[in-house]
Amino acid sequence: MKLFCFYIVAYIQAFNLHFASDPKALCLDGSPASYYKAEGYGTGAKQYILHFQGGARIDGSTQDQLIQSAYLRSKTQLGSSKDLNKQMLFNGMFSRSQNKNPYYYNWNLIHFNYCDGSLHQGYKSDPIEYLGTQLYFRGDVIVKSFISDLFQELSTADTVIVSGCSAGGNAAYFWIEYIRALLPQNVTVYGVPDSGMALNLLAIDGTDYPTESLIQLIDLVNIEVTHPNKQCVEKYSKESWKCYYAQYLFEFIKTPLFIIQSMYDYFSLTVRFKIDCAKNYTLTNCSKEELDFAQNLYKQNYEILSQRKKDYPETGAFAPSCLEHCFLLRDYYDSSDWEVPGDSGNTIQVALNNWLNSKTNPEDNFYVDKVEWPDNKKCSNSDYNNYSPLYVLSILLISHII
Repeated sequence: MKLFCFYIVAYIQAFNLHFASDPKALCLDGSPASYYKAEGYGTGAKQYILHFQGGARIDGSTQDQLIQSAYLRSKTQLGSSKDLNKQMLFNGMFSRSQNKNPYYYNWNLIHFNYCDGSLHQGYKSDPIEYLGTQLYFRGDVIVKSFISDLFQELSTADTVIVSGCSAGGNAAYFWIEYIRALLPQNVTVYGVPDSGMALNLLAIDGTDYPTESLIQLIDLVNIEVTHPNKQCVEKYSKESWKCYYAQYLFEFIKTPLFIIQSMYDYFSLTVRFKIDCAKNYTLTNCSKEELDFAQNLYKQNYEILSQRKKDYPETGAFAPSCLEHCFLLRDYYDSSDWEVPGDSGNTIQVALNNWLNSKTNPEDNFYVDKVEWPDNKKCSNSDYNNYSPLYVLSILLISHII
């Protein structure tokens, strides 16, 4: 009996691997695109969360460098589905434990695996040959295939939340209006992008490599298709790169958003803006110039979030004054060490649930930290020693790779 119960619990908790039905929906290496899904049950049977996986993007200042980056990526699980596990378990918002995740544990939870390298968008009909292999850029058709495969059940859902982290947070911004338009109006759709609001700012050395590289990416993979948000593309027809930044895209997103974003986004600070002193998750060892840059990032984030709230009052947010990147599928999703404001009880889990269930008082659901670093102590990374040396080393290595 105990063994039987164990298998029942394991079945309920497991995310099973599914492959896209469209034969054109291919990863960089030509293997089929895929997603993980845990079936909803009980009160969650008609509730859905679609989560785009993160993982940066192919990188380079020329198309040749982008192709080389794609080739290297195609040898990993961010460019191939060949070595994916048949089943997975996730943490945070995707935990199947009612104790850890009381609001969504029994929902239909779907993890869109990221293997196109181009921010879950873009399309080239013909593969590119490089070092004897063929590389496929099919992000646009991958997402559309996922939605098509799930459409019948999504169209009869009560609620669909579109989420994602980092590059997946970008994708949530990109695709939310497409998904909203596709589903019947009686399906409630929300966007909950996580760490996808990278700002269009020059790095501390005055360079703008991310945008320069992004323009090269658009020329490589967006000649046959446009960015998913057509209204943005129409307005910025001569500056289409702007549609890849949330600060410009907000104007064209009517769907209610709950924005999760660190005010001192770790990836932005260290990789995009070259604030090397922040690589140990603290600003303690930064120069005055570097500190000033970080505080300017805080102010820019605050202004952009506040403007979104002003333009769309139903907007919610969870934005702590912490050096971090990606929250929703982490253990600290429900941790009291992450609250805005500090010692308020407003964890990410509580704040998001308050927003989803308090539409009559939207002004009460904007948890943007008004305390700048280092005065906000309610973060698990406010003290560098809270991370093990091995953990910090692994993060630094990942940052250099992606």
